[in-house]
Amino acid sequence: MWMTRGSAWPSTERWSNRMPPGCCKASPSPLHAHSQGESGGREGGMEMRSSQLSRPALPLLPPGLARGQRGVSRLVVGTDFSLRSEFALARALRLPLAHGSVFCVLHVASVLDGQEGPGGTLSGARCLRKAVSSVCRRLRNRVDIDVREELGRGDPVEVASAVARMSGAELVVLGRPHVTYPVRALAEDSTVRRMVRQLGVSVLVVVPHPVRPYGRPLVAVDFSRESRRALELTLRLCPAPARVDVLHVVDTAAQEAELRRDQAPAERWLLLRQEREYQARVALGRFLAPYREAGRELEVRVRCGEPAEEGILAEALERGSDLLALAMSAVEARTPLTEQVLARAGCDVLVSRHLSPAS
Repeated sequence: MWMTRGSAWPSTERWSNRMPPGCCKASPSPLHAHSQGESGGREGGMEMRSSQLSRPALPLLPPGLARGQRGVSRLVVGTDFSLRSEFALARALRLPLAHGSVFCVLHVASVLDGQEGPGGTLSGARCLRKAVSSVCRRLRNRVDIDVREELGRGDPVEVASAVARMSGAELVVLGRPHVTYPVRALAEDSTVRRMVRQLGVSVLVVVPHPVRPYGRPLVAVDFSRESRRALELTLRLCPAPARVDVLHVVDTAAQEAELRRDQAPAERWLLLRQEREYQARVALGRFLAPYREAGRELEVRVRCGEPAEEGILAEALERGSDLLALAMSAVEARTPLTEQVLARAGCDVLVSRHLSPAS
């Protein structure tokens, strides 16, 4: 859980130029001028003040086949200072960051946050400041990166959506508890579920502790425009020489139901699957041709059966994938397949979503 709901708009703060030697500079947040700023005083030798920044609308992915080498240029990491949030922050620091990228750390506070809790518990603002200081130390050799902090109040999903929209974020990173058995579906009020449904940008859900950059990603595609974007975003998160497995799941449920009604022999069932798998491999080869010509190593994977359990999750388990990527439609916010994968996957899950300019 992030925090309880309140009513105020997210505040913006930034670090002054007087940072410790060797520490990277954190810049002002691009929230609107009506955002409520936190205290403007000095704390721990650092000066805080609100600011605003205008920016043009930028597409999620620029045109061209060399997109996979650029890295991420604008990302938001959500934190509630829990262990899973620490995992999300650690993963975000291991992502390939483009030159001049923006790294924003977001905390959504409760109504009572900002006061000293029992036993001398630090307030959300001070904890956020410590988290941003840690990020600056980790990125001290990347002076080109803009490290920002956002402290908001209210509903976590609404605040995150506003921050992502105003900062032009390409990716929102958040943590999720480990899968427990027996596996249960995500609760209707689950923060992860609501984030994936309501945010208009791609979401990276981090599960295990990250120990290295992604080395064996698996991308599920259905040959749609959305799944192509999911593949391209994965190529950016996993630059060469990482090998990417690309999976297409052939759903033969309708044809198999007809064979069952006709009491067809086993040979017809086998022939059906062989034909559909061959067609899928040919189509997937054409789908991946531009990226292979650009020098990326992509492995074709085809399975038959139910998409989530028998397809995506089974393939990820067999391959030992450390990242599962799949696309979400820009118009459909409730996809059972995506939520099944989120609830059951033991590795990180990337949900690629790109809204059209008209949306």
